[in-house]
Amino acid sequence: MMGDLLPPDVICVIATESMQTQPLRDEEESCITHAVEKRKREFRGGRHAARAALTRLGYDRDALLVPDEQSGRPNWPVGYVGSITHTAGFCAAATARSSAYHAIGIDAEPRTALKPELLPRICTDLEQEWIAQQADDWQKPYWGKTLFCIKETLYKVFNPINQVFLGFHEAEVHLSPQDGTFSADIFQVKKGIRCRYDGRFSMDDNFIYAVTLVTLE
Repeated sequence: MMGDLLPPDVICVIATESMQTQPLRDEEESCITHAVEKRKREFRGGRHAARAALTRLGYDRDALLVPDEQSGRPNWPVGYVGSITHTAGFCAAATARSSAYHAIGIDAEPRTALKPELLPRICTDLEQEWIAQQADDWQKPYWGKTLFCIKETLYKVFNPINQVFLGFHEAEVHLSPQDGTFSADIFQVKKGIRCRYDGRFSMDDNFIYAVTLVTLE
């Protein structure tokens, strides 16, 4: 389902069970020496999936994907950008050439309702009003989690480009359920950064998926 949200020049690989248990290079394994087993599985699965995606894109070396010291994001090889997501029961990586994309953000979340007390922390007043106005169909309980999922992808593209934190309320998302697209107006207060991103989202029986791509102008 996530792969369907991406164009052909962005390669997405979903981690298999074996990817989540197969050890990584020593430099990467040292990053999870003291981690709990769940974190080790996520870290390994994401890195192996990322390597597989890079290989399919034509990268012919064994990429070393250690986390950046400041952000924790993988340091992608020169000439490539990418994103990793992991949640209970799902782990995936996507990558593309930096000659086409400035940044990529992917995210997957369990298809569960956002806890009511979290809704105002994640969603702006306008977003909460939009949710309240939606039809009482099967999707309505999941719109809050959908907005959370989308905002995770927004952070994943905004932070590496601007090197600054982006809060949940500094992004206001406008959903178009009819075609599974969204736009997001960004106003990062600390640095006064304004921009607009577009992306796609979907959901199946188990997960909500979102993708934000920033192309080169």
